[in-house]
Amino acid sequence: MTQIASKSASVSTAPHAEQLFTSYPVQHVEPAAIMRWLRQGWADIKANPSASLTYGVIFALVGILMSMVSAANPAFFVAASTGFLLVGPFLALGLYGLSRQLEQGQAPRFWSSLSSIQENAISLGLYAVILGMIMVFWVRLSAVITGIFFNQMSVDIEGYAGLWNALVTMEQGWMFILAFFSVGLLFALFAFMTGVVTAPMLLERKVDIVTAAATSIRAVQKNPLTMLLWALTITVVIGLGIATFDLGLIIAMPLIAHASWHAYRDMVKDA
Repeated sequence: MTQIASKSASVSTAPHAEQLFTSYPVQHVEPAAIMRWLRQGWADIKANPSASLTYGVIFALVGILMSMVSAANPAFFVAASTGFLLVGPFLALGLYGLSRQLEQGQAPRFWSSLSSIQENAISLGLYAVILGMIMVFWVRLSAVITGIFFNQMSVDIEGYAGLWNALVTMEQGWMFILAFFSVGLLFALFAFMTGVVTAPMLLERKVDIVTAAATSIRAVQKNPLTMLLWALTITVVIGLGIATFDLGLIIAMPLIAHASWHAYRDMVKDA
């Protein structure tokens, strides 16, 4: 009996053991921490620029390709670009892996950062599916909103110039902007609250997605001002990356991803 009890205890305290619905303590952080996260993120990039910027180049190329494909349908590009912010936490998993390697005193390597996903593949895969469904739903809903406003007005929105001209000239242009971004904000709020620490937590700990999402929500609830400013920071930095013909994503995406890892580290402690 003693041996069985000791074995049971060793299993329960083993690192990365499967934990269902575990409550993890969430720490309070001041808004000033955001600048520290960004500095730490930049330090992670400098530790191995080739690994981090390889991810950045991939994001930039995807953005450029998406711009080319949707050139004739700018409304779709706007929806897809905002949708990118919804799935960004999952897409940045490899970059979290690089920060984790540095934290553990390892040399950050591009390929080895990808392999870390295997440690909690089921939960990460489920999270990817959920984010993918949210993005698809948002893109389809944005198409409905666009159709309601532009099709009824028989407005031609061919190309970016056509979209801009329609927004400036049609009487309901401001209503479209309000409706489009209000609905998009609801999606972004849900994705941010349930995902601000979810992806890095699933990467580091073998926990279920419910535990990770619940921890993320509590992190936002405990740090409302800091998380609001952090969300705005992410939006501005990634937005600038997209606005520079997606070339800025080469730096913007790694910077935000590495900084997000340090934000997670500050807010979530061991159970």
